[in-house]
Amino acid sequence: MTSDAVQSCPVADAHRRLMDCHTQWHTLHDSYLDPDGFRLNLNALVPNLRNVTWLLQKQKAVIPDFATWYPEFQEACKKSEIMGWVVKSRNRITKESDLELLSSCQVIWTRNWLQRVEGTATFPPRMSTPEIIHALRHSNTPPVGLITVRRKWVDKALPGWELLAATAEAFSWLSQILWRAHQAFGVERCDLADRSIECVTSALHGTLARLPCMHLAQSELQAHFTMSGGVVEEEFEHFDPDPETLEAAGERYGELKFPESGPIENVPGFMSMARVMTQKDGHHGTFAFLYNGETVVATQELRFNDQDTKMLSFEGIADLVESTRADGVVIISESWLAIPTKKEKELKTIFFPARDRLDRMEGITVYAATRDGRQAELLSIIERGPNGEASCGEPVEVSFTSGANTLTPIRRKWEDMEKRGL
Repeated sequence: MTSDAVQSCPVADAHRRLMDCHTQWHTLHDSYLDPDGFRLNLNALVPNLRNVTWLLQKQKAVIPDFATWYPEFQEACKKSEIMGWVVKSRNRITKESDLELLSSCQVIWTRNWLQRVEGTATFPPRMSTPEIIHALRHSNTPPVGLITVRRKWVDKALPGWELLAATAEAFSWLSQILWRAHQAFGVERCDLADRSIECVTSALHGTLARLPCMHLAQSELQAHFTMSGGVVEEEFEHFDPDPETLEAAGERYGELKFPESGPIENVPGFMSMARVMTQKDGHHGTFAFLYNGETVVATQELRFNDQDTKMLSFEGIADLVESTRADGVVIISESWLAIPTKKEKELKTIFFPARDRLDRMEGITVYAATRDGRQAELLSIIERGPNGEASCGEPVEVSFTSGANTLTPIRRKWEDMEKRGL
């Protein structure tokens, strides 16, 4: 059977129930600012998440090697805070009482890459994010930096997790085990029909990465603003280096070989591509490639016009790291560079960023970092001809001239994931 073949779903009852959960998750998201509606939809979703495994177990007699691989899943669930919470919460909802829900508003002040303060503010659950921003702008909020406002519903029994994120995490666990059941039958694609909501399909995934629609929906519950410039919008564009994209690039730039190893090992290959493209176009955008092992799990083009939107962009990449379970990242960027003055070296601080210096240089940087602490960076200095044409010098190894700050949100996210067992 090829991967394009479609067969009858071997675990249709459990699979349909999982698709129901996907629909219910979006309904839960849509009711976020309605306390009663949120409680009602959460009470419906959590038991249904638990029912997926029960419906799967009812077919254990006909599922190949079920007694071998399913106990492994059960053992993993016992170690998962989220899956343990689903089991206990289902029992509470159906036999005891509602979950004890708490509504809060997380306020994050980011002054620069290294100075970041988190706090919790109390606002009525029905108060919208724009209304909260208006209130904060007329309070004693710090006058500089980037302010991020995030609405949060949490269960008192699971204080470290926002509830949309918790239920999205549980959905990913269940999708993974149903994917394993399909694999046991040798079925890559089954015949369950898609639902009216475009993203609710029968597609399953063999990893714990969250669905893109769930990642995007959660980002809608936060907003960003500066005291001087008002609301700041995130700007991302998915970039898919599929064969067709590479073929089109080949017609413009000549033969390009997309690196196919791990993030650290791929730095030279990405630099080779970046130099060719910069010399052809005269410029290069900022791109992020997220890895799980040697597999690219997400690609994004980042767009920013100032430091606030740049910090916001990399905070967004950090959130995507968690959603995709990425353990490595490669960043390609054209940037300004400057040699620290003698005084700056003595004080180990930077008075003026490179972009504001008269002696600034232009360069292409490709840098990578992994969750286990490895890192690498190459730098190619750009020289401009009389008509602005770009010439990229030979790459040299450097020690994070550009990446030290921009990787801070990603490293912070990996530390947070480690604490939560992700």
